[in-house]
Amino acid sequence: MRRHTVILGAGATIATIPNGDRNGNKSSVMNGLIEKLNLNDVISNVELNTKSKNLEDIYSELYLREDCRDVVKELEKRIYDYFASLELPEYPTIYDLLILSLTSKDVITTFNWDPLLIQAYCRCSGFTENLPHIFCLHGNVAMGYCEKDVEFGINGVTCPVCESVFTPTKLLYPVKEKNYSKDDYINKCWEATEQYIEQSSMLTIFGYSAPTTDKEAVTLLKKAWGDLESRQLEEVSVIDIVSEDEMLDKWKDFIYSHHYKYTNDFYSSYLGKFPRRTCETIFATFLMNLPADDTRGFYEGMSWDDITDILSDLLIEEINTPNGENYPCTYNRN
Repeated sequence: MRRHTVILGAGATIATIPNGDRNGNKSSVMNGLIEKLNLNDVISNVELNTKSKNLEDIYSELYLREDCRDVVKELEKRIYDYFASLELPEYPTIYDLLILSLTSKDVITTFNWDPLLIQAYCRCSGFTENLPHIFCLHGNVAMGYCEKDVEFGINGVTCPVCESVFTPTKLLYPVKEKNYSKDDYINKCWEATEQYIEQSSMLTIFGYSAPTTDKEAVTLLKKAWGDLESRQLEEVSVIDIVSEDEMLDKWKDFIYSHHYKYTNDFYSSYLGKFPRRTCETIFATFLMNLPADDTRGFYEGMSWDDITDILSDLLIEEINTPNGENYPCTYNRN
């Protein structure tokens, strides 16, 4: 079974709510969070050594200073409360399309704290239960966890085993030396992510900049992906707004030769053009030399009815596919 792993960074959330969430609130990469979240008043009385305006650099310094413990606590509270307040617009977003472009054999791993991906998952479950797994590598304001029974789900929901209300997951804030094993939920997400990446035939990196404070994370991802010589048939897709040369330099340890696709938007990616059949389409196109029809995918401005029209035949195919077998190469048919 061919699996697809998608890695999300802050750029994916920005692309999802470019005009703000349901209430007009916007997300941001770390370089803009201090101003975006109006955090200047929290740090205004602190004499910082760093000249950076990046939250990662500022938080990393504050975290190591004994005299800034109260400032750190207030900063964390403000960050948590802001992200917890974000809501998806009523219309379909890129996160909805991303969820619906994958199936239960696939996984989305996200470094983002915001709840938008989880909200999208909840409303997309109205289309089908055949949806990807989601692992939150830095925690998430929408996720809860039961450490006793190693179960997780939406905040406020009860554990299916002990029926206790899930405990909100902690957020892993941007210190330079992160400890991914300290928190049980985050540790379990990393273990599962590494396993899925090892088994994946496709890897998509969407809006993730691999910041300096995530060096250990990138190392763990690369370890799971393995040696490039053993990945000669796999395909890597990157969705970002940087130049292609910058992208190639950043992800060169993941890409074998020319086996990659680079796009500046979701709709031009494999996920957008071949929803729910990315792995099958790439296999048929490059290994069986069957041309693919890229005119039947998702497009900007879709309504919920438009999405239903595109997905209906695909969902029927999935119901009729025996367990353990690959889905049909839908987009490679004549």
